[in-house]
Amino acid sequence: MRSFVLASMVAALPALSAELAPEAQIALTSLRSGERARVEAVLGEATALPLYRGDFTVDARKRTVTGRVAISVPAKAVTHELFLRCTPNANHPGAVVLSKAKVNGTSAPLSQPDPSLYRLKLDVEPGTPVTVELQLDAKVPAVKREATALSLDGAAGDYGAFSAADDSFSLIGLMPMIPPERRGQLFEGPSGIGDLGTFAPSNFVVSVTAPTQWRVLANGQALGEVPTGSGTVRFSYAVGAARDLPLMLLKRPQVVTKKSGEVEVEVVLLSPDKRRAERMLQVTTELIAAFEQKLGPYPFKTLRVVEQRLHGGAGGMEFPGFITVGSGLASGEMDPLEALGLGDSAHLVKGLLGPSIKELIAQTLDFTIAHELAHQYTAMLVGNDPIAEPIADEPLTQHLALLALEWTGAKKTAQSMRDNQLKGVYQLTRMMGGSDGIAERPTHEYGSNREYAVLMYGKAPMLFDELRRLAGNDAWERMLKRYVEENRYRWVTARTFTDLVGRESRQQARVEALRKRWWQELHGDEDIGQVDLDSMMNKGGGLQGIDPALLKQMEDAMKALGGE
Repeated sequence: MRSFVLASMVAALPALSAELAPEAQIALTSLRSGERARVEAVLGEATALPLYRGDFTVDARKRTVTGRVAISVPAKAVTHELFLRCTPNANHPGAVVLSKAKVNGTSAPLSQPDPSLYRLKLDVEPGTPVTVELQLDAKVPAVKREATALSLDGAAGDYGAFSAADDSFSLIGLMPMIPPERRGQLFEGPSGIGDLGTFAPSNFVVSVTAPTQWRVLANGQALGEVPTGSGTVRFSYAVGAARDLPLMLLKRPQVVTKKSGEVEVEVVLLSPDKRRAERMLQVTTELIAAFEQKLGPYPFKTLRVVEQRLHGGAGGMEFPGFITVGSGLASGEMDPLEALGLGDSAHLVKGLLGPSIKELIAQTLDFTIAHELAHQYTAMLVGNDPIAEPIADEPLTQHLALLALEWTGAKKTAQSMRDNQLKGVYQLTRMMGGSDGIAERPTHEYGSNREYAVLMYGKAPMLFDELRRLAGNDAWERMLKRYVEENRYRWVTARTFTDLVGRESRQQARVEALRKRWWQELHGDEDIGQVDLDSMMNKGGGLQGIDPALLKQMEDAMKALGGE
C-alpha cells in the first residue's frame, strides 16, 4: 500500500501551508546514493530548494488539462515579486492559463507581461518563505501524425513539445517555472528556434489523472498508479534537484526495462515492434554506462527514453532523467535526408547513397540517443542559458555523442555521423545555396531552423575535434570530466569550457584562435570542405540510374561552391 499512501500525499494540495520537508524528502529519493551530498555541496540543504507541486487531470477527448499548482520558494530567494514562465504560451498564446493566485493563503494580483510570462506581486517582507497557489487550465494544440517529421522547412515553434495526437500527449512546459536570472535580467523565453529554456535545480512532486488506456510519464521516481473508480488512473511522480519536469501521456505503450549498474533504464514506445524497443534499450544502457565512466555519475535512479511525436527537424528532446526520441526515428520510418530539404535533387542524393540509407537510419537513431544522453551532463547537470548562449551546450553535446559512440565500440557509426550529420549537413546545405554564418549568437538571431541546425549542430561542434587533437585524447577526456565535476549543479557561460581547455593545455592563444575561427568567423568552406561525391558514390554503389541533368546540376553547384 506504500504507493497508494504516497500518491494520496501528492493529491492533498489543500494543505499547502503544511510542513514541506516530507514532500521534499520524497522528491530527493529519486537521487542515487551519494548524489544528495553532491547537490548540497553546491546548493546547500536539498530540502530547501524550490518545491513544485501539481495535481492535474487530463481530458484526452477535449485535449484539456485542469489542476492546481503550488510553488514554495525559500526565504533567501523571495523579493517583492515572482515571475513564472509558461513556455507553451510562447508558441501557443493562451494555451496555459493561470488564475486564482494566492500567496501564503491570501489572494494576490497576477499579471501577464508577455504570453509566456506571468508576474505575481508578493506583499510580504523580503526574506519571508512563500508558497504560491494557482489554478491551471490548459488547452493542448492538436498535431497530426503525418506532421511529425524531421523536415526543417516548417514554421518555427516548439517542435511538438506541447501538443496532442490521438495516441500521445506531450505536456512539456505545463508546470509553470521560475525563470533564472543573470545580472538582474530574467532568462528569455523560447524564441521558436532551439531549446525552450532551462531552470534552477528544484524538487517536484506531481500527480496526473488520465483515462485508463493512457500511461502518464515523467522523470524521477514513479510513486504509484491508483485507479480512481471512475475510468481513470492517478499517476504520481517525484524528482529532486532537477531543472525541469517533463510530462507525457502515451496510449497503450510498449515498455521494456533493464538495469545499467544502479540505474533502471526504461524505454517507452508507441511502436509495437519489441525488437526495436529492446535494441534501443541495449543502446541506451551501453551509452549511459560509458558516460558514467568518462564523465562521472548519472544522478538519478531512473532513466526514461520515451517516443515523442516531434516535427520541425527535432530528433529528440532532453530533460533531467528523461529523454525523448522522435516517432520517425523510433519507428524506423523516417527519411534521414528529409531535414536537408533537397527539393528536386533529393532523389539524386538518395540514389548516390543507395543501400546505405537503412544503415544511416539506424546510426541516426543511435546518435540521437547518444546526443540526448550527453545532455544529462551538458545542460541538465551543468546548466547554461540555451536561448542566449546555445553554443555553451549544443556543440559540446554533439561532440560528446560522437565520443560516446566511440567509447561503446561504434567507431564506424561515429565517423558516419561526423561525416553525415555534422560535415555533410553543412556541405549539402552550402551546395543547395545556403550560407556560412557566425555560430555564436542567441537563438532569436538565427533566421530559420535550418540555419540554426547547420551552424549549431553541424559546423560549431567541429571545433572540439580540433581541440581534442591539440590536447591529446587522454588529456582531453580528463578535461571533459573535470568540466562536469567542477560545474555540476552550477551555471556556465559559452566561455567556461574553452577557457578551461586553454588553461589545462597551456595553449590559451591557440585555443582562443580556434574558438574564434569556428564560432565567430566564416571559414566553413575552407575548414569543412565540399561534398565528397566519390565517397557518396562508393557508399551508394555508383551512379547507375541517375538523371545526367541532375548529376550535372550537382557538379555545377560544387564548382560554384569552390569558386570555379
